[in-house]
Amino acid sequence: MSHDGPLPLDPADVRPRYRGYVGFVTTPRFFDDSPQQFLAVAPEGIGVCQRVLHVPDYAYGLDQRARNFGLLEEAAECLAAAHCQVVGQAGTNWVHTKGTTPDEIAAFCDDLSDRMGARFLMAGHCIVEALRTLGARTIAVSNGYYRDDWRDGINRYLTQAGFEILSSGHMRDQGLYASLEEQVAVEEATVWDHPDRDVLESIRLAHAAAPTADAVVQTGSGFRTTPHVAGLEAECGKPVVASDGALYWAMLRELDLGDPVAGRGALLESL
Repeated sequence: MSHDGPLPLDPADVRPRYRGYVGFVTTPRFFDDSPQQFLAVAPEGIGVCQRVLHVPDYAYGLDQRARNFGLLEEAAECLAAAHCQVVGQAGTNWVHTKGTTPDEIAAFCDDLSDRMGARFLMAGHCIVEALRTLGARTIAVSNGYYRDDWRDGINRYLTQAGFEILSSGHMRDQGLYASLEEQVAVEEATVWDHPDRDVLESIRLAHAAAPTADAVVQTGSGFRTTPHVAGLEAECGKPVVASDGALYWAMLRELDLGDPVAGRGALLESL
C-alpha cells in the first residue's frame, strides 16, 4: 500500500528516550563497572554515559590524583554537555587527595554544578552526606583494599566531617591478607574486582571491632558492595554505607524520579 508524503508523526513519540540522563567520571586504568552496577539498582528508564580519566602511566598514587584533579572538571563538563543531568565521580579518595576538607569539597561540587548546569557529585563526599541523612555519629570503617595513605586520608576526611571513628582498617590490618604483595596478586587476577569474600569479611570485621557504632562504612568504591548491603545490615543490625551505594543514592536523589528502590538496604530504600 503506497502513500503520499511523510508518515504521520505520533505526538507520543516526540519525547526523550530516557527518563533520566546520568554520567560517570571514572578512575584511569580501571575497568569501572559503576554504570552497569548503577543500572542494576536504579529504576528502569535511565540512560548512562561514562568517561574514563586519561592519565598516562597512572599508578594509583594520591600525588597523581592531586596533580590531575582538574581533569575531573573537564570530564564532568563533557558529560554535562552531552545532556547528562547528574554526573557522579567514582573513586572515593579524590575528595581528600589535595588536603581538601568536606566543606571545601561541598563548595567545589556546588560551584562546578552551577557552572556546567548539571549536578556534580563526588563519591567520597556522598558517604558523608549519606551518613548525615541516616543520623549516624559514630562509625566503624572498613577500608577494604586501601593502601596506608588512602586509609589515613579518607579517615581524616570523615573525622573532619564530624564523625567519630570507633574502628578502622584495611584488609591487611584485619588479617585478610598477610602482605600487600599477596593482595596485589588478587587485584591483578581479578582486574581490581575483589572476590565477595573480601567485601563481606572486611565489613563484618569492621563491625565486630566496634559493634556499638551507629553505622558501618565501606570506603572503597572499587568494592562492589551494593548487592550485599541488605544481607549485611540484617547481620549487623545497622546501616551499611558503602562508597558505591552512597554515590548511586545521591545520583538517584538528584534525579528524583519518585520510584522506590527495594531490597538494597536502608540508604537506597530511603529514597
